[in-house]
Amino acid sequence: MTLNSDQGQVVFHSKLRNMLWPIKQSELRKFLPMIGMMFSVLFNQNVLRIIKDSLIISEISPEAISFTKVYCVTPVAALFVVIYAKMVNVLSFDKIYYYLISFFMGFFIIFAFVIYPRIHSFHADARLLTDLVLHYPYLKWYIIIAGNWSYVLFYTLAELWPNIFYVLLFWQCANEVTTTQEAKRFYTFFALFGNSALICVGLLMKHLSSKDSIASIILPQVESKIAFIQISTILLIFFALLSCLFIKFIYGNIFSDPALYGKAKNPRSIKTKLGMVESFKYILHSRYLWLMLVCSASFGLSMNLVEAVWKAKISQLHQGLNAYAEFSSSYILWTGVVIMIMTLVGNNLIRKYSWFVAAIITPITIAFTGSVFFALVVFDNISRFVFESWNTFFSFISHENCRMNSILAFAVTMGAIQNILAKGAKYSVWDSSREMLYIPLDEELKTKGKASVDLISSKIGKSTSGLLQSIVFTVLPNATLDSISGFLLSIFLVVCITWISSVRQIYLEYQKIV
Repeated sequence: MTLNSDQGQVVFHSKLRNMLWPIKQSELRKFLPMIGMMFSVLFNQNVLRIIKDSLIISEISPEAISFTKVYCVTPVAALFVVIYAKMVNVLSFDKIYYYLISFFMGFFIIFAFVIYPRIHSFHADARLLTDLVLHYPYLKWYIIIAGNWSYVLFYTLAELWPNIFYVLLFWQCANEVTTTQEAKRFYTFFALFGNSALICVGLLMKHLSSKDSIASIILPQVESKIAFIQISTILLIFFALLSCLFIKFIYGNIFSDPALYGKAKNPRSIKTKLGMVESFKYILHSRYLWLMLVCSASFGLSMNLVEAVWKAKISQLHQGLNAYAEFSSSYILWTGVVIMIMTLVGNNLIRKYSWFVAAIITPITIAFTGSVFFALVVFDNISRFVFESWNTFFSFISHENCRMNSILAFAVTMGAIQNILAKGAKYSVWDSSREMLYIPLDEELKTKGKASVDLISSKIGKSTSGLLQSIVFTVLPNATLDSISGFLLSIFLVVCITWISSVRQIYLEYQKIV
């Protein structure tokens, strides 16, 4: 049977539409609020990312991050898993979301409008901290962290935001309302539209943190860095409330509609049958979840090893909270652009090829780009050669704006390129691929299993990196991230190899379940 020209054109347009926009008209009522929720959560996530790094690095030091992740972020994340497991048994999802977001927003508001403007009234005297450090040099960083407790607490909660509100709550909701077949069409478009929040955040925060910032114009009587924090917090409040409205719509309209939600029952009536202890015993016997934990932990560990050194370089080049925040905003902006481009590629990879092909992109990207960055930092001869070659090339093609003024600026730029490509691969391809792994699981593994993996795994990765660094900084109080970068490189390579191997193993497990 042959097709005439009109029929062929219809078939062509149908295929083109399915490739570029595979969402059906009847699915928009489910698809659009999920995008809105994801955009709101990711907007706040990236505002907090800029603020937390700018605060702790400019007000304390880059080395303080490793101690904060080990001794503050990880214990709080573990505590949250226990609390969340109890909440799941007694509260509906929407109420859990409202309670958690109220707690986080409450602290951020108190910090921005009460603590930070009067920081000297809340923190230990700087001279006292200096004296204590001189008397107890091996406890140097513990003393500094305790003395600057509010920055550390802000960093801890901001660090938990992506794991709680994005990785756990958003994706748990998405996995509940989306079938495996819909996920192949929906998830990469969630990433495409949701991650446009990074571009918006980058543009807004860049203007808020610049020398002639909007924040200073709005709050002319307030110190520029305080005005920046306060206006940023107002943005956090707005998008937190917006995300709550999307949650209300989803639970009030989607879960009660059989056409949009296959189970068609009131989510408020859903109760998990196992208790907390039984739940964790159940999870511990799942090899599938253990492999997912290894993969997520590998991402956190590998990226933290690279970022620790890179952020130390940024603090040397861009000194002060506003200067650091302005650079971070540009980096977030370009990360958003790359994520959107890579999402279009990832969408077709997931739909046309195996899950493994899409999932392996991220560990390979991080392994390659991270190795290049470490080589530039660790080996002076390589760094100088590449720096001079870079400037020579752009001078030859008459692009003077691309020339670097110093090796430090060159290292920061290369680190930014590495981070943008790695985060682009992670948020566009890896996140969507990973979430597909949860869909065929039972309810217990989807909720408590997901909470354990998503919250603990990334913190295990980051805290392992932080623990190694904190041990070195405790034993050698005068050590810096620059001086231990060779040691970090060797660990980085081992982690990447382990990650790639785990992706292969979990793909085999996934095939069995599906």
